[in-house]
Amino acid sequence: MCKKVCLLLVVLLTGILLSESLVFAEEESEPNVLVVYSSKSGEIDDHQRMLDMLVGHFTDNVVFRHSQSLQQKDLEGVTHVFYYGQVRERLPKKTIHMLEAFNGTFTVIGYNAAQFEKKMSFMDQQGEGVYSRLTWAEGDEEKVLQVRRQSILQVELAEEASIIIEASHGADYQYPFLAQKDQNFYLATASLEEPVSIVFADTLHDIFQTKEPYVQKGYLRLEDVHPLADPIKLMEIADILKERNIPYMIAVIPVYTNPDTKEQHYLSDHPDVLDALTYMQENGGSIVMHGYTHQFRDTETGEGFEFWDVKNNMPIYHGPTDTVIKKTKTDFSNTANYNDYISTQKAFEKNYIDKKLTRGVQELANYGLYPLAFEAPHYTISQNGYGVTADYFSTYVGQVQLTDKDWEVMAGVPYITTPTFLKGMELIPETIGFVDPEDPHAIEKMVKRAEEHLLVRDGLVAGFYHPYLGKERLLKLLDELEKLPPIEWIDLKERENAVVAENVEITTEEGDVLASIDKGGLISASWDFPLYHVKTFIMKSTWGMVGAGGLAVCLFLIYALKTTRRYRRSRIG
Repeated sequence: MCKKVCLLLVVLLTGILLSESLVFAEEESEPNVLVVYSSKSGEIDDHQRMLDMLVGHFTDNVVFRHSQSLQQKDLEGVTHVFYYGQVRERLPKKTIHMLEAFNGTFTVIGYNAAQFEKKMSFMDQQGEGVYSRLTWAEGDEEKVLQVRRQSILQVELAEEASIIIEASHGADYQYPFLAQKDQNFYLATASLEEPVSIVFADTLHDIFQTKEPYVQKGYLRLEDVHPLADPIKLMEIADILKERNIPYMIAVIPVYTNPDTKEQHYLSDHPDVLDALTYMQENGGSIVMHGYTHQFRDTETGEGFEFWDVKNNMPIYHGPTDTVIKKTKTDFSNTANYNDYISTQKAFEKNYIDKKLTRGVQELANYGLYPLAFEAPHYTISQNGYGVTADYFSTYVGQVQLTDKDWEVMAGVPYITTPTFLKGMELIPETIGFVDPEDPHAIEKMVKRAEEHLLVRDGLVAGFYHPYLGKERLLKLLDELEKLPPIEWIDLKERENAVVAENVEITTEEGDVLASIDKGGLISASWDFPLYHVKTFIMKSTWGMVGAGGLAVCLFLIYALKTTRRYRRSRIG
């Protein structure tokens, strides 16, 4: 009997240990990705960051290595390797050998594929061609993307290979666009910009073999809401979105700066706007901090670039009135001096951004408005700036700037992602643009882009709208979007967000916004914060006294009227 009991205990214990190991294995199943790349500069640039955003939807375990510096240890624990041949290059033999020996999922993008003679033996490069149509190979007519004419790296496939996406131009030209044999994939273009990003985003689900249910999400963002916004239009739009049960985002600029008078307007100076924002926050809206003043130098709030010097096309390495002298590595006698110079520049930028973000978060929180995400004005900020922002916000909204060389090189991807260059921030990108009042076809274009992004299994339909346009165009946009396949509208409050600044901590939990504010710390940070509450108290007290006085007058008039009537009746009697 004792032996049977012991045997039963051993079996039970073994089962428990096995189940725990299976749970542990599931927890550890997130892909580990290595990206080996060839680039002109030898450094990570906008092309690699585009791939970073696409892959970051599936995992945040992504490491980049240049083709010339790959080491065997870089492959330890890796489940997926992407070789990105953004430029033609003769690869080192040791790099080829290490990647050919890799046993996991292997994807080649662009040039230099023929150098992987074993893994890419199913294809033969033939030169270049052009395409204007991309078709999903399963033959689903709904999965077709028409594009402007693009170049393609023409390849011929062996019989054992399969085509996932086919490219074509007219009836006479068909090419493999994304091909597969076993665990090996080839993408026949070196560009990952749209429209490639849309198609590749969807087919990455095949490369990563995802199985979870796919949900196509969307959001609407009300843009550039500052203290001089029209509170009546804000309330009209808020009521429309509430009635349609659509959660939304409000990109708030705490301070408006008049470019001519230099006068600054705060939300506390415009209680009607503040009341409208409070109402919106309590009825489906989520606050996104959209800079602090949304301007630099003498530009107008909403028009200026707060975190980028657009005049000199460079990060904020100087004050608005400073003389700007741009230096490059060739201006220094050695690398050490150049690195010291760059460190000083970045330290200036960090201090500038720190002050802006701290003040913005504190000010909004003091008003009872709790920002859950950040959006840089005009989507412009440096790579160093993303790192600074990540110290304050866990969520970033909009498109992203991909290089410090040119602010106009920016992009988004068709879904939510966590790229490594955002230093831990989750990116909820904008994908379909905005209602441009100068373009009579703006809404039509937005809907077309929405249809393209819905080709992605869990694509994101995300755009923005300026409330000053009023409600009519918004109603038209909503009517058109509601004709599309069902979209699950994103409520930031339902997602995990964390915002931290001095004396302020904001988190979200199951639809609730939790704010921890050190009021004493805020008072010591600026007297503006308690003065707002004193001003509010005095106004409420004044209105209370006015109301009480008015009530007393009304009661006195009623009493006097009744007394007069009694007196007249007594005289008549």
